[in-house]
Amino acid sequence: MGETIEKAMKRAKSQEQKGLTYSYDMLGEAACTKQDAQRYFLSYSDSITEIAKAKLSDDIRENPGISIKLSALHPRYETLNKQRAMDELVPRVTSLAILAKSAGIGLNIDAEEAGAT
Repeated sequence: MGETIEKAMKRAKSQEQKGLTYSYDMLGEAACTKQDAQRYFLSYSDSITEIAKAKLSDDIRENPGISIKLSALHPRYETLNKQRAMDELVPRVTSLAILAKSAGIGLNIDAEEAGAT
């Protein structure tokens, strides 16, 4: 929809006025380093704040939301590092979920790269 959350929301506005809602996703996220993961975490936090400006209702199903990728929030999101990944991912995801809840928007977890274990 756009190269930034602001551009995507501007482009989606006419469709939202017709009753459609979006769960915004940032393409290409995959953290290779701790710094990447921190940058994605901050980007998700900023996007939640921006998306909250488009809140239309107290019912989150009627508001735009965000999709977050677990692989963007941790550079070693893999079975060999399961405990470390969980120890570091859970607080990050919880923080984003609390922020989305307080903003009145939905949060979807995109974990399609996760294999069944």
